[in-house]
Amino acid sequence: MQKYIPPINTKRLHLELHEMQIDDAEALCEIPAVYDQRTMTDMLRRIARSSDRPGAVADPRLWSTNERMFVTASYMAAVIEDGPNFAIGKGHFSDYLLPDTDFVAEVPFEFEGSQLVWSPMLGYQAEVIETLVTSGAYKPTDYTWWCAAMAACVRGADEEPIAYVDDATYEDVLKERITNIRALAESQFVGLFDAYIDAAAQGAHLVYAITSKHGVVAAQVSVPNQDTGVPELAPARFPAHSCISQRARQIMGLV
Repeated sequence: MQKYIPPINTKRLHLELHEMQIDDAEALCEIPAVYDQRTMTDMLRRIARSSDRPGAVADPRLWSTNERMFVTASYMAAVIEDGPNFAIGKGHFSDYLLPDTDFVAEVPFEFEGSQLVWSPMLGYQAEVIETLVTSGAYKPTDYTWWCAAMAACVRGADEEPIAYVDDATYEDVLKERITNIRALAESQFVGLFDAYIDAAAQGAHLVYAITSKHGVVAAQVSVPNQDTGVPELAPARFPAHSCISQRARQIMGLV
């Protein structure tokens, strides 16, 4: 019997989820593990069916990285063995889950007298950044991902968002923006980074998506407390490969 996976209904996501077929699992495993975002997109397209309700966004490449991690983790909660509030290191899924939140399109903020806008990183942006890092165009560091995230997610208040045409065109524009950020004086960069972090925290939804040398990750949102036993946790990843059971991987000779 196939496992039941609860549907997801948010402002932009109206999804019916179903357990992936074993052929889907094999196809995901054929994508190199370094392409975490590409693999996640492929998996989401295989397990999620969007309704045609007004406002529904069907393409996972147009979902925010928060939405993508939330749907992936929700799938994991339904199919892996230790249940809905599955373990993540010393913590659990609930330590990363932001209840009563939903997609935030923009957060205005100010830096050095300039009016700026933060917007959440979308799937295609994360894929392009990941490809740039994997290709060797940039070093796989926290700094690289932060620069790329700011280049992708911050614009002037009077500046139109970059219109997406294709990955190659977007990559060229993004690289130019990254170059501009990396040319800032140290004090300017630190100030912009702190302002960006504040805006991103205000725009956090479903999970708190941040970046590190490992790519897009989710920050802990529960408050560490020795009295209640809530530990301090490292950022979490919800890789698509983790949605495939260990036994299935053993059978396919992938473990």
